[in-house]
Amino acid sequence: MADKGDKGVKDVFKQVYDLWEKSAGEQIEKLARSQTFLAALAQNLEQTLNLSGRVKEISQTTLGVMNLPTRQDVEAINKQLRAMRNTLDEINEKLDILVPKPPEPEPEPEPKKARTTRSKKTTK
Repeated sequence: MADKGDKGVKDVFKQVYDLWEKSAGEQIEKLARSQTFLAALAQNLEQTLNLSGRVKEISQTTLGVMNLPTRQDVEAINKQLRAMRNTLDEINEKLDILVPKPPEPEPEPEPKKARTTRSKKTTK
């Protein structure tokens, strides 16, 4: 059974927590609206983007040195393949118009299989 004293202690802790949360929340909100915080946040975002760009450059250089394709290389090849596929589809469509396809031969009927009967083995 829970003691009445335990409930009183819980209530006190809850009041202290609520008071702390209110006070801290006000300070955090005040900080988040300050120009200093916003400037630091903007600077952090800018540095993150710069770092990301630098990592991309280093990756491309490293792949080039190792004679491996970069993402841009693969995307360029995919673009060329799509263009070639589209051109081939257009050529096939034009050929279908110019040269009619011969009729497909009818499939030959399958020969009927002879029925086999199994003999039952008897055990002695």
